[in-house]
Amino acid sequence: MSERALRRRVRGFALNALLVLLATAVALGGLELLLRARPTLLGADFANGVLSKYTDDAAGIFYEDRQAQGRFMIPNLTTQMYYNGYTWTHHTDALGFRNATLASPADIVLLGDSLIYGHGVDFESTVGAILAQLTGLTVENLARQGDCTLQQAYLVTEFVPLLRPRYVLYFFFENDLADLHAFLDDDAMQAFIDRPLEEIHFAHRLDPAQALRERTARLGRRSLLTRLKQSSYVYRAWRWLNWELAFRRPAVKSPAPAERDIGEESSLAWRYTRKAIVYMREVSRRHDARFAIVPITPNTARYGDILRRFAAQENIDFIDTSALTMADASLWLPWDGHLSDAGARRFAELAAAYVAAHPPIAPRLADSGAAGARR
Repeated sequence: MSERALRRRVRGFALNALLVLLATAVALGGLELLLRARPTLLGADFANGVLSKYTDDAAGIFYEDRQAQGRFMIPNLTTQMYYNGYTWTHHTDALGFRNATLASPADIVLLGDSLIYGHGVDFESTVGAILAQLTGLTVENLARQGDCTLQQAYLVTEFVPLLRPRYVLYFFFENDLADLHAFLDDDAMQAFIDRPLEEIHFAHRLDPAQALRERTARLGRRSLLTRLKQSSYVYRAWRWLNWELAFRRPAVKSPAPAERDIGEESSLAWRYTRKAIVYMREVSRRHDARFAIVPITPNTARYGDILRRFAAQENIDFIDTSALTMADASLWLPWDGHLSDAGARRFAELAAAYVAAHPPIAPRLADSGAAGARR
């Protein structure tokens, strides 16, 4: 082959390769635009993955606190949320909780997870907002997506002395036991169970401004490739499809001990939960706040029974919610399972009835350093 013919062939090969690259880029660009316009094209799970803001990434509502070793919602943030086809406005107060404004001091503090946070509904349809309307009292809702007694015990320690509530309402949800195993290993749970109440301590969180500066710095250190991947719907689709294939591949696995006995009353998760409840009650009582257990157990009534017996044994206030089950579909968001407006109202009504029937332990005193030393 002559040198001229060889050059012609190389140029032809290079041109073909360039055309392939351009066609691929155009196809990927078109797919990117299509997925952004219709993220549900690959199903609800994919749409949740790319549109959810329950993260600490650039578009997320959380930030990590290295000192408290936990995550918090960004204060004074307003953004639009999406999950399972539902959209709602997320707005946080100066402490980083979902309230119209900061209520400090607060008459009532709420502890819970995404059901009390108000996943899927606007603020006016949350338990906290409705409870404030029903009682005329100030409510500070400390609930966040994914919380269980691990985070709630911390929140009681950190914020009850600051907020000085007259009531602390702890909403237990059925998946709280499994959530504990997602955060703690068996040794850590047993260590908490064995620790005397007076020796339970939590590190204070960082100043949010400092933690947010650290978050900004971390995000700023990402490479260009990492930023492109994290912002690309095509890349997320590829990662999601790989996960789907792996998840659906048949596998033989024996359940771990925690998975087998997690719901049993004697399980490690239940023993941790009971210890945390006693601790939260003691911290609340120390600051003259009534503490009550409010179970949300629409699928597992025996969990409510366990909590009822435990509350009676420990002389802890208990709000009976056993009538609120999945049988009443109006209480739950279709295809999602979180509280609907009607469901939030029913739970708020039960809480309001409890508050009306139980006067405060002590009248609120003028600020005389009650928000002083915290454990």
